[in-house]
Amino acid sequence: MKVLMILNQNTKEMRVLVNLKERRMKNMVIALLEEDRGREAFELLRSKAEVEAYFPLGARPKVRPDVTLFEDMCR
Repeated sequence: MKVLMILNQNTKEMRVLVNLKERRMKNMVIALLEEDRGREAFELLRSKAEVEAYFPLGARPKVRPDVTLFEDMCR
């Protein structure tokens, strides 16, 4: 499962494409998002997911992510 994480660091937006390969992790993230626990899902992805690529502001990933999470929305 590919997830695009949009991080806001002092008004500089950074996009990180991460990849979740473990089925257990995918299920955990999906369950957290269904329960409106986006912050916990975001932190889990930040600490456990495998980073695939970084994108500066304005750049778009070539792969369409399964999920997009915004750091601001998860607070």
